[in-house]
Amino acid sequence: MITPPALNKVINNLPHSVMSADFPLSKINLAKVEGIQKGIALFDDGKSLVPMDDIRLMTHNLTTFNLFRGCDVGCSHCLKDAKPFPKDKQSILFEDIVRFTDGIKALSERFGFNVLQGQKFLSVFDDSNSGDYAIYGLSGKRSLTEALKLLYDKLRIPLVYVTSGWNSKTQATQEEVAKLFTQNLQSLDSYQVSVNPFSGIMENSRKALKSGDIDTAGKFRELYTDRISNAIMTFFDLFKGEKPKANLIYRHAGDYEGNELVGENEMKKLYSEIYEKMKKVLGDRLTEAPTLLPEVVTKFKKSHLIEPTGRARRYFPYDYNLEVQSGLIKEVEKWDSMTPAQQREFLRLYSMKGVDINGKVYAIYPAIDVPHENAYVEIAAPTGIQLNFINRPNVPKIFSDIEV
Repeated sequence: MITPPALNKVINNLPHSVMSADFPLSKINLAKVEGIQKGIALFDDGKSLVPMDDIRLMTHNLTTFNLFRGCDVGCSHCLKDAKPFPKDKQSILFEDIVRFTDGIKALSERFGFNVLQGQKFLSVFDDSNSGDYAIYGLSGKRSLTEALKLLYDKLRIPLVYVTSGWNSKTQATQEEVAKLFTQNLQSLDSYQVSVNPFSGIMENSRKALKSGDIDTAGKFRELYTDRISNAIMTFFDLFKGEKPKANLIYRHAGDYEGNELVGENEMKKLYSEIYEKMKKVLGDRLTEAPTLLPEVVTKFKKSHLIEPTGRARRYFPYDYNLEVQSGLIKEVEKWDSMTPAQQREFLRLYSMKGVDINGKVYAIYPAIDVPHENAYVEIAAPTGIQLNFINRPNVPKIFSDIEV
């Protein structure tokens, strides 16, 4: 263990070019600063320390800090294959948010620079939906806005907030979040509403339609369009202007046989219904958000197509899925050909890291050689990093199509 005077000498001699660089921990000889994390609860449980090499790995491309796990929306195309969790395992313990943010802040102060420097954004969900669950602390329920504000105030990284809508029980919470971001635009990277024909509500609508129950199919469709139009209108101020802070994740299936009810034409109709509902409420105000115009949103782009991952594979032909799986096998072979040191360096540089609700750090990277319609198929790789969280529920791993 390096002595405090030696640590201080190293820190004091760091050139400005290192201290101001993106991912500065990548530019430091870690052997000379090992021990600087001692006494910080996030990294020191009193018996052992999270090594600085692990901290360097975690802080390079840290893109997700999960507030919740699991999802009740039930999208039939879910790219993360998210499923509902037991009620006692759905959210992070509020005190662990405090421990994480305090730990990063304390380590940054010791170094004299933000150890998360270089991060462009931080998503607060990976396989969850913001309207589904609540956050709890040791003394009971806590405010979601309190958690979001704490993350930004301590880490100084703008947040990504994604939703597929919510039910009326959480409307007040969502209005608080909208107010928080509207009044603190610098704290938000983007607010994103997932708009697609795959929601569990729309799946129920299609089942009713196929059985000939037109009335039930219509009721479910109305429920979905109400839900999405409300999600947009609640955060409407963020959609205003030519370069808004909010956007739609507009998705549909490709033009394969069997996808007629979830394809491009049906999605155009569905969004037109959503837009008309907003128009009835907002009137001329809707023109303040030109990026929401149907002719803008529904104009075909490659990014509208879903990827062959998770439950979405059902919307692709067998031969296409087989080709993807063959590509994944090649990716695993590449991984297996690396030495442990090469694997670790690969993860540090090219993977996106996430902190789970139990303090485990996971890594996901794109399968470069796998054919895809839109975005990369993801591969998960273990990091073995466990932060010293108070609560460590045994939760399923973040889904990816393959784990190396």
